[in-house]
Amino acid sequence: MDDELRIYCLRLFEACLAQIRSGQLGPSVLTSREFEQTLVVLCEKLRTRSPSSESVESAGQYIHMIVRAGVEEAEGGLAHLRNWLRGSTDIIICDPYLLKFSPSDLYKDVSEYADELAKLLPASAKRVDLYTNSYANAVRPVVLSALKQGRNVRHFSSDKLHDRFVIKDGSHGKMIGTSFGGFGRKFFGMLDLESGDVATIRQELHNSCPIPVLNGHRR
Repeated sequence: MDDELRIYCLRLFEACLAQIRSGQLGPSVLTSREFEQTLVVLCEKLRTRSPSSESVESAGQYIHMIVRAGVEEAEGGLAHLRNWLRGSTDIIICDPYLLKFSPSDLYKDVSEYADELAKLLPASAKRVDLYTNSYANAVRPVVLSALKQGRNVRHFSSDKLHDRFVIKDGSHGKMIGTSFGGFGRKFFGMLDLESGDVATIRQELHNSCPIPVLNGHRR
C-alpha cells in the first residue's frame, strides 16, 4: 500500500473510532464532507490499483511472487523480471545452472533458451556479470553470444554457489526459487531483497569467484 493511500485509510479508521468513542447517537461523522471526500479518494485509488493474486506486500516491505508450473505462468514470471530490469545498466545474474540446458515445454532447444535470456536484458544494459557453478561447453558460447549484443558480458564460475539472484544497478535484487532452465517445470517464488542484503550478496559473489572465466577456462 502506498503512503498516500495509507494516510487516507488511517483518516477513515480514526474518524470511525472517534465517532464510536464519542458516545453520540447520531452518525454525524458519516455525513460530514471530510468523511465523504476521504471515501471518494479511497474508491478512486482502489479502482486504479492493479490487483494481483500473485503479489503480496508484507510488513517488512518484501514482495513475494509465486510463479506456477506451466508455460503461460513461466512466461508471466519472465515478463515480470523483464519489466523489473527495464532501464538498468548493470546486471548480475547468479544461477548455478544458467549455462546448462535440458529441453522443456518452455525452451525447445539451446538457441530458444538463449534468446529468452537475452530478451530479459534491456537495451540500456551495458554490463552483465554471470555467476554459475559450472557450465556445458555446448551451452556457454550460445548463451554468451545472445547476451552480448554490444554489452560487456563476463562469466564467473565457482562451486560455492547455491541460490539464484538477479541484481540490478548494484543495490536492487531479487532471489529466485529456481534456475532459469526450471521456469515452467515447477512452481517457485521470487522475493525482493533489501539493499543491505544485496550488498552482502555482491561481496560474497566477489569473494567466491573474483576472476572471470577466460576462453572457457576457470582460473
